[in-house]
Amino acid sequence: MLATIALLATGCSSSNGNAATVDENCTPVAQVETMTEGKLKALVVEHPPFVTMQGGTPSGIEGELLQKIAADLCLELDAQVTSFAGAIEGLQNNRADISSSNWTVNDERRELFEVSNPMYESRMGLVTKGQDWDTPEALEGKKIGTPQGYLWNEQLHALYGDNITEYQSDVAVIDDVKAGRIDVGIVNNHANSWRLTQDQYKDLTLKTMQKSDKLPHTQKEALAVVLVKKGETDLNDAVNVVLSEYQDSGEMKAQFEEYGLDPQFIVSSGS
Repeated sequence: MLATIALLATGCSSSNGNAATVDENCTPVAQVETMTEGKLKALVVEHPPFVTMQGGTPSGIEGELLQKIAADLCLELDAQVTSFAGAIEGLQNNRADISSSNWTVNDERRELFEVSNPMYESRMGLVTKGQDWDTPEALEGKKIGTPQGYLWNEQLHALYGDNITEYQSDVAVIDDVKAGRIDVGIVNNHANSWRLTQDQYKDLTLKTMQKSDKLPHTQKEALAVVLVKKGETDLNDAVNVVLSEYQDSGEMKAQFEEYGLDPQFIVSSGS
C-alpha cells in the first residue's frame, strides 16, 4: 500500500501541528484525504506521559507524534479530549480520523480500525502499598481496581469475578490504592512508573506482572499503536511513514528518557 502513496519531499507547518494555519508552501510527505479538508481530527485521552493537553495542543510521547503527523501532512491538528470509551466510539462513528493514547492492539481492534505499525511494548503493572505481589495467584481474594478500556479487563473479570472494579482512569485507580479502598491497581506499567515518581504517591510501589497462563494477556507482547478510522488506509500508511521517522530519528527515545521510561521498549521500525 505504501507504493500507492504519493511520497513527496518533507512536511512542514507553522510553529506546531495544532496551529490555526498551515504554511501555504508546505509540502506533505504523502497525499491523504481526511474527514474535513485541511484538518486532522484526533480524539485523545489525558494519559500522561503519553498524551497531555496544554492550551489545546497535545504533548507527551504520543502527543508529539500527533503534532508531527499533522505537520508532515500539512494539516491543522484538531485534537479533542475524551475518555477511552469515547475515543473508540468516536472513531467508529465518524467523529475523528485518528487516536493515539497508549492504545494496545488485538484482533478485534484490527477489525474495527486501521492500525499503525507498533510503537512500543506496553506491560501490565501492579500498584500496591509496598506489597511484593507480581503473580495472578498473589491477587486472589484481593480488592482489585483497573481502568476501563484495557484489553486485559475481560480476563481479569473471568479470573477474579466481583473482586474487580473498573475506573475511569489510571489516576482514579492509584488514588484508591493510596486511600486503602482497594488492595491493588492493575494499570499500564509505563504510565504509572512515571506517575509514581510524584510526591503524593511516594508510599506506593509498582511491580510488573509475571507471565502466567492464568492471564493470557501476559503471554504476548502488548504493542501500542495508533488507531485510524476504518477505511482511511492512505492516512494509516502515511502515519507509518511519519512514525518510522519519529522512531529512527531518536525523537521517541528522547521523549521516553524525558519521562524516565526505558527506551528498550520502543519497537524498531524495521521489526
